[in-house]
Amino acid sequence: FSEGKLTPHWPITLDKTQFFEELTPEQRASIRIVTGDGARWIDSSVAGYCPNAERVPDSFHIVSWMTDCLDRVRKRLRNQARRAKDKTAAEAMKGLKYAVLRNPGDLTERQSTALATLAGVDPKGQLYRSWQLKELLRTLLHQPAGQAEGELKRWINWASHSRIPEIVELCRKIRRRRDDILRTIRPGHSNARLEAFNNRIKVTIRMAYGFHHVDNLIAMIKLKCSGLPIRLPVPVL
Repeated sequence: FSEGKLTPHWPITLDKTQFFEELTPEQRASIRIVTGDGARWIDSSVAGYCPNAERVPDSFHIVSWMTDCLDRVRKRLRNQARRAKDKTAAEAMKGLKYAVLRNPGDLTERQSTALATLAGVDPKGQLYRSWQLKELLRTLLHQPAGQAEGELKRWINWASHSRIPEIVELCRKIRRRRDDILRTIRPGHSNARLEAFNNRIKVTIRMAYGFHHVDNLIAMIKLKCSGLPIRLPVPVL
């Protein structure tokens, strides 16, 4: 919570309303915008504790809806290839796991090559069209609100007629949350930095095989995320 904005992401699991209970009435009243995923419990909690706050899904989670959907398409096509004993297609789908999820500018040379061979292993183009829809959704979130509104309408029309089961299902959710998504685009809020921070905490916990006390975890998080170089003493020979 800072500057009247709330992002309900915490590395330690809390009760769904505990965060709000810890705030003073003045702090709750000062919250203007709440960003997060599309979970209904967040909507109900915000409505109860911060009735004057605007509730919007953040762009990070909107894109994650699409990337999760895209991976389900890939897995289905891989399983179909395995059942058809098409080893080449099955291996290609396995190799495309990260290539289709990453942004085009972040692809390695190997991933770019794998993506270029997609048409040969996916003759109906389901995975490629799903990837195109992912990129369209990702880029429209960064466009001016007026332009994004038209692009979102185009996205919904294309997705609803794609005949890709996973995409059609997601399209229903996108259509239902259309106004929320447009409200997200206007202020441009995103939880991406906090999600990266949470992932770093998870990695820290895994590396330590857990912590006996939360104070030890907090101390390690501060050390790992401080950016300070750690210089170990050099033994004198």
